[in-house]
Amino acid sequence: MRVLAAMSCCLLLAGLTGCKSDDGGGEPAPAADLTLGATTAKPSKGDRVVSVDITFENFDQLSKLEVKRIDGGTTYTSELYQDELTPEYTYTYKVTSSSADNFTLGFVAVGKNGSRSATKQVAVDNRWGISIANVQCISRVTGKAVSGTGFPTPLYQVDNQTDTRFNLGGTDLGIVWEMDPGKYGIAFGDSYGSSFSPNFNGGGPGAAGGWRCNVLLFSTDSDLSDGLSISGAATDTRGNAKEIIYGGKNTSGQGNWTSIPTAAIRANGIDYIHYMNIRAWSPDYLTNHSRLFRSTDGGQNWTRCENVEFGSYSNFGQVGFAKKDGYVYIVGTETGRTTKPKLARVKEEDIEDQSKYEYWSTSEWVTGNETAATTLFDDVAGELSVAYHTGYQKWIILYFRDVKYGYDIAMRTADEITGPWTNATSVCTGWEYPQLYGSYIHPLSLTGNKLYFLMSMWVPYNVYMMKADMQLLN
Repeated sequence: MRVLAAMSCCLLLAGLTGCKSDDGGGEPAPAADLTLGATTAKPSKGDRVVSVDITFENFDQLSKLEVKRIDGGTTYTSELYQDELTPEYTYTYKVTSSSADNFTLGFVAVGKNGSRSATKQVAVDNRWGISIANVQCISRVTGKAVSGTGFPTPLYQVDNQTDTRFNLGGTDLGIVWEMDPGKYGIAFGDSYGSSFSPNFNGGGPGAAGGWRCNVLLFSTDSDLSDGLSISGAATDTRGNAKEIIYGGKNTSGQGNWTSIPTAAIRANGIDYIHYMNIRAWSPDYLTNHSRLFRSTDGGQNWTRCENVEFGSYSNFGQVGFAKKDGYVYIVGTETGRTTKPKLARVKEEDIEDQSKYEYWSTSEWVTGNETAATTLFDDVAGELSVAYHTGYQKWIILYFRDVKYGYDIAMRTADEITGPWTNATSVCTGWEYPQLYGSYIHPLSLTGNKLYFLMSMWVPYNVYMMKADMQLLN
């Protein structure tokens, strides 16, 4: 009985481990295994698919391939059985919008006898477009120097003396565009006089005097590495920076409160500013309308374009402008900071004719119907700017996300303005720069590897020049 039991045990083990029987049976079946063609991968640009080449060893002994995604935790994404595979096989994995910037795919060959190979891994770098690093505050652009906890310490002390030169002690935004070659316009929002001092208990202008709803400064600075210098302003007869677009200053919430620029561009030889006319700031920027103004004298004087007007709840009440190939592209949201961006375009020469505006609707341009515009990407955007980087051949968008949406200035990039756009990259946060907002790309950023942008802070209610290093990923 002992002999029979021993023989039975050995036969059982032979089926699992290849133990030889007493009568000289064959060698055990070799275990299934796999080899990967590479240990790193990047998704393809267009369809965002990761491809992994796999060679199976002892394919006839393979039962299935287990694939697991390792991203913090471990989740099995698929099991492929032998009849779905080939000895030389390319596995594909579709990256989704929720995929992390970096994750790992793990592969295990499972044999018919239950054996399991070691896990072979591919590290996936899901980043694409442009990466950002080394974000710094370069200089203060407007107002007086302030110091203390929570205030930025610029690398360079550039004092543009806007308070004494242009009666401009406090302001925000700083929408910058190239007017003539080498001359840049910078449009600001609600602005206050030289007596302005920061409201440390809440921020903003407080009870400051010298209120103008908007002003325009100029710069001819061609080297931003040591800060942004201001060369002039659109001024009144006293030399003060003047209000270029009328705002009623009716703070009742029932009339014309203020007129705030949202974007600016030179098109067809004329300078244009898109602005929103605010009725009440709460709830979430109630407007009377948004309109387009034009200047043919270098920004000194501005008149309304009569045939362009967006309503109170338009998808283009607040916008960013960019030019490419004879078109002005318009990325817009409803006024405020709670809606997702849409896209429009118009030929430069037709920018004053709203009936010729085209709106991007899923996969085509639709003329004259702004309600056809579909969401450009799945994120809420506040103040924004958009530009085409000719060196990298990429579109860049910067936008502010309010406290309940991330509290930062975010960036996305794309090969085509219609998308797909990369996942959002946080450029700088409100935890680093308390009460930051606004994010306006300087055109001098669009050939090299430095991103320069203007950023506002509610305290001390002034504007700063920021810089970040850029690197092209793919």
